Amino acid sequence: MKIVCIMENTSADDNLFSEDGFSLFVEYNDKNYLIDAGLSGKAVDNARRMKLPIDDISAVFLTHNHAAHTGGIDAVMKLNPDAQIYLRVGGKKEVFKKSGLFKQSVGQGRSFFRKYADNLILYNSFSEVCDGFYIASCERFEEKHINPDRTYFTYDEDTRKQTPFDFSDESFAVIFPKKRKAEGLILVGGCFHCGAANMLETVEERWHGIPILAVIGGFHFSAQNPKTLIVPPEFVTSTARALKSSSAEKIYACHCTGFKGFDMMDEILGDRILYLACGEALEF
Repeated sequence: MKIVCIMENTSADDNLFSEDGFSLFVEYNDKNYLIDAGLSGKAVDNARRMKLPIDDISAVFLTHNHAAHTGGIDAVMKLNPDAQIYLRVGGKKEVFKKSGLFKQSVGQGRSFFRKYADNLILYNSFSEVCDGFYIASCERFEEKHINPDRTYFTYDEDTRKQTPFDFSDESFAVIFPKKRKAEGLILVGGCFHCGAANMLETVEERWHGIPILAVIGGFHFSAQNPKTLIVPPEFVTSTARALKSSSAEKIYACHCTGFKGFDMMDEILGDRILYLACGEALEF
């Protein structure tokens, strides 16, 4: 199994694009998959530059319906018109983000669901992409572990009043890279809005006793400026401690983790945490 980061906020190669987006190219059991599609078509451009078979994708798993993860889907589907798209059914809700006195829509709208109606596989909380590749949502929801960024909201269908969004669109991948599943699994998230600790506890309950070889994804500690935090420092340290007390052998942070958040996690996790930049590959 091989995972290649084809889009992230930084790049390990000057010949590759970077943007505020996230996309992983996954080679698994002789087939190719994408986890998220980046903010734009630049993820596809990067894959071409890395000579990856981006035109031979069996399925795309969207961790949640935010533009940084879904914005490049048209470029992907243009090359792979028969590929399946997995998205949690909560992704159909129209979600907005507060920005001062303004608001902006954060994800794909209704036209996306019409355009890809034949490709979309909408699931409630759990699905299987193929044998050994699962998609799960949080089954544990301790409030203290949920990301404290509350700038996302939706509108109540009856009253049309603003209500905080509960991230019912978010899920994560659990992949077993070895023939024997007991040898370990990999957890891949997009932004861990529901909380990395909650996801770890969900994995522990559903796949009890199986070691976690790696946790990969963004932790949503920063926004536009990677040198600042959008969450309290205590939340960063509590997330790092949860990862440290878990069975996760390696943590590969990227995207919305930010530099300041990564440095704080590094103080707690040491050599267990690494930054995953665009152009870098992991093999399991």
